[in-house]
Amino acid sequence: MNNGKIHRATLKDIAERAKVSLTAASMFINGKAAKYHLAEATCKRIQKAIAELNYIPNLHARAIASKRTLLLGMIISSDIGTSFWLNILSGIEAVVAKDDYHLILSVSHDDPVKERASIEFMLNKGIDGLFISTLLGKKDNHDFLRQLQTRLPVVTVNQGVDEVSGVFNDNYLGGELAAECLLKYGHRRIAYIGIMNIPRIIAFKARLARHGIKCAFFPSAAEFMKYYREFSAVFCFSDYVAVELYNLAAIAQLDIPRDFSVIGYDNMDFVRFTRPRLTTIEQSKKEIGISAGEIMMQALQSDSTPRKIVRKIFKPRLIDAESVDYET
Repeated sequence: MNNGKIHRATLKDIAERAKVSLTAASMFINGKAAKYHLAEATCKRIQKAIAELNYIPNLHARAIASKRTLLLGMIISSDIGTSFWLNILSGIEAVVAKDDYHLILSVSHDDPVKERASIEFMLNKGIDGLFISTLLGKKDNHDFLRQLQTRLPVVTVNQGVDEVSGVFNDNYLGGELAAECLLKYGHRRIAYIGIMNIPRIIAFKARLARHGIKCAFFPSAAEFMKYYREFSAVFCFSDYVAVELYNLAAIAQLDIPRDFSVIGYDNMDFVRFTRPRLTTIEQSKKEIGISAGEIMMQALQSDSTPRKIVRKIFKPRLIDAESVDYET
């Protein structure tokens, strides 16, 4: 009689059911059957016993034995509900899952206090490594991340931190490409909608200034619409902002690009459904995730100290479509 308690199968139970030694059962469960040349028939018996007993490995015990939890932290700075982050996460997961690692996800919502709290939460969970997208334009926790990488691998994603491994797009170049696109079409009355003091807009502003053009700045598409008649073109912080602008323009019965040209940023999956097709700056997304995952796994498998700093930068490219036309 078990008094209603559920019996959790143990390694010993598996070994007895499969009629093998504890060592053989442990080798199989820990993925070392090939390394130690376990016979195929032995592996089949162990696998059958695992299925029959619904065996679930004790991760805490394995962590103590291997000194690894097989957990990796992932902290992003903004809303996860975008394909931009889903593509990056998909790339990371595709790499780390090959070595049986799992991700713990947290969102800092562009708050340095929440970012630090998320990092400490991950550390308390015993993560083996940390992926992090740091906050746009904020360096509150950069020193902490530099110190942290002496304890475990840290890989920044889509935002660089000096002296820390990372994978990101060259957003300064992206801003220059956006400016060159509008200049090519003869625009001089230009506005920008979105977050200020970030590489893409710093570059955008600088490139226009070299041509004697001063860019106007608006915090939102709604605010820009109050003054749209003053501008022939607008650069949007992201494709999401551009789509919001599309919607407001449609409500006002305006025509893009006849009334004003629009250029977005990211080349999100939904851009192919926009009409007119949105001109945008393409950022690498899944490729960033894959590269971040590869850098992390290399660091976890390396015994060298201090850890090698690896940084990979992807170059964005202009997708010249239909939403930008010549200024009339």
